Amino acid sequence: MSLLIPGALPPSNVAKDLLAQVEQHCPALVERLKTMVATVQELAPEHTGCTPFEAVRLQQMGYSPPAGGNLGTGLAALHAGVKNPSETVWLAELSAISVGREGATIAHPASFEVSTDEADALFDAVSGLWADRAISALPLNARQWRIWLDPNASTRSLTPAAMAEMRLTDWWPQEDSLREWRRLLNEIQMVWHEHPVNLARAERGELPINSLWLYGGAQGWSPSQPALQIAAESQSATLSSSLSYEGLHIPYLQGDWAAWIAALPALSEHLSTLERSTSLTLTGQQRAVVLTPARKRWWHALLPARPQPWNTWWNLPN
Repeated sequence: MSLLIPGALPPSNVAKDLLAQVEQHCPALVERLKTMVATVQELAPEHTGCTPFEAVRLQQMGYSPPAGGNLGTGLAALHAGVKNPSETVWLAELSAISVGREGATIAHPASFEVSTDEADALFDAVSGLWADRAISALPLNARQWRIWLDPNASTRSLTPAAMAEMRLTDWWPQEDSLREWRRLLNEIQMVWHEHPVNLARAERGELPINSLWLYGGAQGWSPSQPALQIAAESQSATLSSSLSYEGLHIPYLQGDWAAWIAALPALSEHLSTLERSTSLTLTGQQRAVVLTPARKRWWHALLPARPQPWNTWWNLPN
């Protein structure tokens, strides 16, 4: 059995300061960190096209990217539920773009909410823009639309969650095959600029929904196992071969380290209920660390246990 814990590897600029908090508030995790064998996986989003958390989930579900594609391209088909390998899947996700001193950035999807009514109103406002175009769209949920583009369309795919860590100008699609998409997106942005949905969001102090982020471009595929989760407050779940515990994830994404520390005791309590043979996968901004039980040799019973130097990989630079 294995457990995936997203947000368990803080950025190196705060990791050192959080060491004592982890030792105090999450002893069950520290015990495993000291006794299990750590394998570091470099999963830089600029190479994988997704966050390390998304990359590990895709790997666990058996996804292999096509030649020339990155791992994150498969997330579009997964979200759309498309398993037919003859279908190419693109998704456009409702996004909040802001411009600051360092240029344009996209807010992480976890940093804002979109209601179904808001999503419906925004889609209805631009539905006439698709007429006479070789592009079509279908809303899948309150955040994502499936997009049908020209079969020759291609671009470097980066998921919205991974894009939140990047500069927009470095990843904005510039390919000729997406010229019509860029023209359409510009028209959508103009319609949404002062749309009543965004005016109401501004009054409430919420981020505007002012753009779409396109990603995907790979074929449909069938996961080898479902993506399962354990809610942060839940201490009971039917365990399968691979689970995800997300109690640290939102505080990690928000950089709210006080809330992250406050979530540690619940993680410690949950870990104390798991078998010692359970492997753990911790993820952060650029990497994942897989922890597996050390193999027992007969002479280990004759020697004192040697703790693993887990702080050496905990503080790796991002």
